[in-house]
Amino acid sequence: MTTESVCQALSTTPLTYSDEDSLQASIEETLTAAGLPAEREVRLPGKLGRIDLMSGPIGIEVKIGGAWSTVVRQLFRYAEADQISELVLVTNRASHNYVPAVMNGKPVHVVSLIEGGL
Repeated sequence: MTTESVCQALSTTPLTYSDEDSLQASIEETLTAAGLPAEREVRLPGKLGRIDLMSGPIGIEVKIGGAWSTVVRQLFRYAEADQISELVLVTNRASHNYVPAVMNGKPVHVVSLIEGGL
């Protein structure tokens, strides 16, 4: 399992959703169908919070709203977690496509639902 395989599965499968919760469920189903691990609402240590999904050591955050600066702060915080090796942001907001490519030394990838036509 690699970040590339996670992003490929999410980019090539139509994800259906009406809100963030249903999008998380669609992502979980897509990853599971692709033979990739998926665990929702994973609590990170200390005050780092809870990330939407984990696929092995890959943290996946889902955003269908929210300000760019808020998303960046949240991803930066998640990148502090030792159990996360890379981050994937799944979003339908064009402004979110421009998050930094590396945070706390960890690669950050964006899966844009806009490009997928949703």
